[in-house]
Amino acid sequence: MYGILKKFLIAIIALSLTPSILLSNKIPKELEGFWSGNSCNFSIEKYALFIGKGGYLYEDEDTVEFNFVNVTEVNGWAHLSTQGESSSYNYFYKLDGGKLIERYPPDGWDGKDVSFLRNQASKDTIYFKCKDKDPLIESKYGEALSLLDSSVINACVSKNTDRGNCLKNVFQFLDVNKDSELHPAEINRGFRTLSLIAVLLSQNSGKTENKDTTFGVYLATVPFIPLITQTLMANIDYNGSKSLSLEEISQDRTDLFSAILSAKEGVIKDLKTIPKLLQNLGPLIQGLSGLN
Repeated sequence: MYGILKKFLIAIIALSLTPSILLSNKIPKELEGFWSGNSCNFSIEKYALFIGKGGYLYEDEDTVEFNFVNVTEVNGWAHLSTQGESSSYNYFYKLDGGKLIERYPPDGWDGKDVSFLRNQASKDTIYFKCKDKDPLIESKYGEALSLLDSSVINACVSKNTDRGNCLKNVFQFLDVNKDSELHPAEINRGFRTLSLIAVLLSQNSGKTENKDTTFGVYLATVPFIPLITQTLMANIDYNGSKSLSLEEISQDRTDLFSAILSAKEGVIKDLKTIPKLLQNLGPLIQGLSGLN
């Protein structure tokens, strides 16, 4: 059981690691934020795009997409890209006044010829900057948006990742009330974030395409998360304070990072199975807790 919980802790640190992503540049600050149609009312526009420090979330009436992205500058355009197991993301963005132009390559693009940036035959998508996050998107994907807004991704995805700095940024992201301790509610939030992102990344494989199904799978894991937190606390709360300090979590820091660096693809594969694993573990842990 502790091995499974340790895998969860590895996965929390690996939230921003995908098999083929290595951030070459930060997403330009001016692109960050919430974008939609001119009214910025999702119920009217039917689509929304949120761009964070290292990734994006897009939702329309039928689909939802979430990705961590690689960023490069190409002829004045920001190229956001990622290569997944069964899909790839290649979009180019440029500001034009208060509008965001989204342009995609032609079918069969070779990844080198960027002449389409000068003369685009297909229709661009135009977004308008919104002052606030859409309440519907925020209510469903708030944890994912918070992660994209945090410094975790840029701190943890690098050829020369500073292990201590990465763990520190993960801890700060989880430490909502900034008291340098992780309390059960904060750990629950961390696991909710983990589960939500695992579901969203799994959808990128094409196995689940309906956004309502995706969100339903996430909701099904939520009731079991406090049980996982309770067991985690029992194994890592060494001083019995009913909270976790950075020092307590750091006890296995070397082992955690070694596991991530030596078997990153396996960690991500496990990450995508966590929602189902949570559902399976929930009744077991609940039964064990009843023996006390």
